[in-house]
Amino acid sequence: MNALIGGVIGLFAGVMAGIAGVGGGVVMVPAMTEIMGLEQQLAQGTSLLAILFTSVSGTWANVRNRRADLWAALVIGVAGLLAAQVGSELALATDQILLRRLFGLLVLFSGGRMAYRWWKERRSADAGGA
Repeated sequence: MNALIGGVIGLFAGVMAGIAGVGGGVVMVPAMTEIMGLEQQLAQGTSLLAILFTSVSGTWANVRNRRADLWAALVIGVAGLLAAQVGSELALATDQILLRRLFGLLVLFSGGRMAYRWWKERRSADAGGA
């Protein structure tokens, strides 16, 4: 792995994690598969490990500024801890191409929902201000 490319990916993912609460999978996995040439499964596993660093830093800033619901985080985190084991095993058993397509669909779906919510809020604000 080229350390410079990995560092740039990490810097960008860290900024995106801090700004929008995303970065791990959404930024790192496509960058690692497209720029670094890693296989999908390896990129996903590497991303999960790298997220430890960005999440600790981002979490500390959010907790310090009282922008985190600790109870919700605990409940979601415990459930995610258990489900991640199953998901990891499923990912390892899934064909690389199918896994990549499923990942792409997830990113498109998430982006589409965010865009729709933004558009809906914008329409509501425009209607209320008229």
